[in-house]
Parts: sequence; C-alpha cells; structure tokens
Amino acid sequence: MMNKIFGTLIAVCVSLAGFVADPAPAFQAGDDVDVVFEAGADMPVVESGGSRKVTIRALVRPSGRRARNRAPLAVALVLDKSGSMSSDGKMENAKKGALEALRMLGAGDAAAVVVYDNRATVLVRAREVGHGSGEPEFYRAIQRLHPGGSTALYDGVTRGAVELQSFADEGFIPRIVLLSDGIANVGPSSAGDLAALGRSLSRQDITITTIGLGLDYNEDLMTALAAASGGNAYFARHAGMLPEIFARDMEDALDITARKVRVTLRCPDGVRPLRIVGREGKQDGDTLEAFIDNVYGGEKYALFEVELPEKEAGYVLHAADLELEYADAATGALVRKQASVSVSYTEDPSEAEKSRNGDIVSQAVIARNAEIREEAVRLADEGKAGDAAKLLEQRGKEIQAIAPMAGAAAPQLAREAESFEGLAESLFSRGTFSTMERKAVINDAYMQKNQQAPVSGDVEGEEPESGDVQ
Repeated sequence: MMNKIFGTLIAVCVSLAGFVADPAPAFQAGDDVDVVFEAGADMPVVESGGSRKVTIRALVRPSGRRARNRAPLAVALVLDKSGSMSSDGKMENAKKGALEALRMLGAGDAAAVVVYDNRATVLVRAREVGHGSGEPEFYRAIQRLHPGGSTALYDGVTRGAVELQSFADEGFIPRIVLLSDGIANVGPSSAGDLAALGRSLSRQDITITTIGLGLDYNEDLMTALAAASGGNAYFARHAGMLPEIFARDMEDALDITARKVRVTLRCPDGVRPLRIVGREGKQDGDTLEAFIDNVYGGEKYALFEVELPEKEAGYVLHAADLELEYADAATGALVRKQASVSVSYTEDPSEAEKSRNGDIVSQAVIARNAEIREEAVRLADEGKAGDAAKLLEQRGKEIQAIAPMAGAAAPQLAREAESFEGLAESLFSRGTFSTMERKAVINDAYMQKNQQAPVSGDVEGEEPESGDVQ
C-alpha cells in the first residue's frame, strides 16, 4: 500500500507541469521584448442575484521575443561531503550533477565550489568561466571529493554567499545551489535560523535552491531556506535523481527574465479583496500584493480571490486593477505594467458556466491543494492525525467535484484527488505520515506554490519503502 501511495504522489508531482497552459486572450495588457502581463477571471460572466466569489489570475510570462543578451549568472555550488554521502552512490551522483550544472555555464558566467562537513571549505574561488566547466580546475576539485565528517550546513551557505557578493554588485544574478543528505548538526541548525539566513541573503539578491537527498535531511529547514530566499526546493528520493535536478535548476537560473516580481491588485468600491491563494504576500485595505520573485522559462502567476457585489443582469463590473513591477534581469531596470479585469452579469446560468476558464480553475485548485497539504502536515505534527486525514479525505472529494470544470486539466485533478485519498487512508491506518510521505507532501506543496517544474525521477533501482528511515 505504501508504495502505491508514494507512486501516486510522484505521478501527481510529474503531472503538475501540465497545468501550464496558454492563457486566454482576454484582458491582455501590453508587452515588451521581455515580459507579457495578462489578467483574467475564472468566471468572466457570473450570475446575477447575489454576491459572487471569483478568482483573478495575474499571469507573467516571457514574450518569446527576448533579446539574445542575458544577465550573467554567478552560481555557488555548496555540496555536502559529510560521512553519510559515502553510501548509495550519493557522492558520485552529486559530482555528476555539479559538473553537469557547471558545463551549462557560458563565457561570462561565474562559478564557485564550496563543500562542507565539520566546516565549510572553498574548493574553487568564484571566478568567471572561460568556456564552461570543462576547465580543469573545476573538474579536478570536484572529482577529488571524498565524504567524511559532520554537517555544517549553515557555514556552507554563508561561505557560498561570501563568494558571490562581489559578483552581485557587478550585475550578475547570484544563486546558491545547496545539496544536503542529513540533519545540520554543526552551527545554527533550526528552520528559523536558516529562514533568517535566507531572508538576509534575499536582501542581497541571492537566491538559494535546496536539494534534500534521501530520508535523513530536515525538510522543514531546507524548505524554509528556499522559501525565504525565493529559490527552488527539490526532494531527491535517491541519488540517481541528482544530475537531472542540478540540470533543471541551472536551466531555470540561466533563463531568468524578470526578478523581484511583485503583483498588486486593487479593488474599486464594492469589490472586496479576500486573499492571495497559494503565494506569500500582504494585504492593505483594498489592496493585495503577491510576491513571485523570479520569472524564468514558462509562465508564473498569482491568484487573488475577490468577492463581487450583487448587480443586475447586463451589468459590466470593473472588478480590479493590477500592476506588475519587476527588475529586468538583463539590465536591472525597474519595469511596471498594468492590466484590468471586468466581469459581466447574466440571468442565464449556462452562459456563466460556458465562460468558465478551465486553466484558472485548475491552477486555483492546485494552489489551494498546496495549502491543504501544509495544513495536514501541521495537524499530523500536532498529534491530530485523524483531523489531518479527514481534511485530506474531504479535499479529495472536493477535487473530484471540481475536476469536470477544469477542461483539459481534469485528468491531472483526478490524480490529485487520488493522492489526497491515499494519504488520508495512510493516516487513518498508521496514525502518522511516514518519513517518505512527509517529505513528499512538504515538497509537493512547495513546488506547487512556487509553480516549479518537477523532475521525472525515472531512474533504475528500487524506491525505498515509504516507511523506511535511512
């Protein structure tokens, strides 16, 4: 049963890429060579006769007409070389992943290699690469790595940040890629400590991607660090996934179009902003501000839930004004764009139903699912496994009811429903999440909120049992 449940979790994670869909052409704002900004409602037409809740999506995507020049990347690879990295091919696959990431860099990019066990050591000082990572210094330094010692994770991150600071001041995009397979046990080691470090580095424009390997790393700590800095977070169930994860993250980093992305929604009188769905942000009166951080590759979006007032049929309501603000990744220039959303009222329920935007519906479901996953983990951690199981079970039923409204995304939502039902069954029978399940649930939630592309994980070898602790 555990293998089945975990298999479902992975299938769901892989399916998330399918939620990225072509946006509806309505409500389009202007675009430039870098970024297109669009906004629309999940129900552009609503029934008259009472107040209505709608979800408004602000979508940001590369235009496809981007200039060839990009900002140079400065990456610090911060690799765990503690004693636990000696087993199950961990170190060899970490080397493969690091070298693959470095090979993807171009002339003008910069790199550093930092390793940590009892303390952090800089193997290669940050410097510009000439022709990618085939340079002997990088190759020799990584190939010579041998595991041993404890896990000074905090020191590793800070040393990586020091290597990047001068490059951040010179217009490079700085990024730390952190690999760990164990619990931080030297230096500051709480989730709060690492979140504070992530926030501090974010103020220096340094993002941190975290890669948790196996079943012994602290998923709360690693997720907090990634979230606080606006980076990606990955759960590598086994070492064979590392080369793909390193390559995937480097693709993202090399494709950053916009940084420090913020979307602000303002509602006119009569429209009540309720909340931001699935993202961090803040509310000030009739204004909601969502934080997206970086835009790379495909689209990113923010979802806002608002309540519309009662109006008669035929009325066209100006529902919201939206503003996008970001720093152009290549030039650093501050860019602002505007969009607006209007909603029409009708007496005909079928007309309202036909207007439903299945893409926005499915994305809102996924964002809410991430919140439910986080809440279920919190309840289970508090010893309320029964409450967590009921929450998951109920959400599975809700998804099943919503799925037919999601158009092409209906099969993906059906798999989401199956995942929630499987997790609920596990909690009812076991009274807790297994080690594997907890890590998968937390990582799935983060990836969904971050709209992060999944990795396949399709490698040879047996997956560990979901209850195993290694």
